[in-house]
Amino acid sequence: MIIDFHCHISTADSKMPDPDGPYYRALPAIKPVRQVFGPVAQEAVDAVAEAWRTPAALKTYRNLSPMIYGEMSLRLETANIAGLLADMADNNVQKSVVVGLDPFVPTLSVLKACAAVPGVLYTFGSVDSKQADFLKRFDDLLTMHIYGIKFHSDLQELPLDSPKLSEMMKVLIKSGRRLPVYLHTGNFPIYPPLETPWDKALPKLLGDFPEITFVCGHAGWENPDAALRCAHLHPNLYLETSWQPPATIRRLCDEIGPERLLFGSDYPLYSQRRALRNVRRALNDEEFGLVSCGNAAGLLGLGL
Repeated sequence: MIIDFHCHISTADSKMPDPDGPYYRALPAIKPVRQVFGPVAQEAVDAVAEAWRTPAALKTYRNLSPMIYGEMSLRLETANIAGLLADMADNNVQKSVVVGLDPFVPTLSVLKACAAVPGVLYTFGSVDSKQADFLKRFDDLLTMHIYGIKFHSDLQELPLDSPKLSEMMKVLIKSGRRLPVYLHTGNFPIYPPLETPWDKALPKLLGDFPEITFVCGHAGWENPDAALRCAHLHPNLYLETSWQPPATIRRLCDEIGPERLLFGSDYPLYSQRRALRNVRRALNDEEFGLVSCGNAAGLLGLGL
């Protein structure tokens, strides 16, 4: 069995972030890259983003931000349950985690969509912390049929050292629900830099809440060294593999073992086929079993 620990969909009431809002660097209007260059562009974008992480590359990405924004928006806007299930069937993925991202992709809508295929799709919930009653919303979220929590520091404007995030973690502990908390990490150039970078804030968050299992999304993307440093010091941190090439996944496994790695694709923002291929190439059969299924089943409480 294979479990994809990180997927997105768009729902009827989803609303993508405004490119003129505070979430992105300044972005002029531009057509998505696939509308300019054709379907082969998706493979090219994924290949470059996966393998090219030098300072010069990051500067280039920043210059290409409008094109990248257009491509990623198109991928997300056109992703739905049917498309995800089709990709899962094509790639022999039996179960997937689907994340809400309030206020842009409402958790309630994701829950409703996933309920149509019980035992196959599992929702991670979210709240909009900019709302005055965010703590009540978070408390209400914990009463829902969710399997984890998702935070995206850049889009939700919620740095990992935010007092709001700490308050929500205290509520989570008090609730008694042992839900994993997925954190978007990596300095993706399309976003403006946070006041406190994730790699500086994450160690304190892990130390403050050792009772909570956190997942380092994308294993830090361009900075897996920082993700590994945190994982070495904090056993409550798992690393998720999306956007990472085989050589990096192999290194993650060698340094912290396969027991704290999770296969994720970030579908549709990254190719599920490519993400799964990278994990297969990096790991032996026993390791692959843990990373692609066993670890995720344990965190989700599936009892497989």
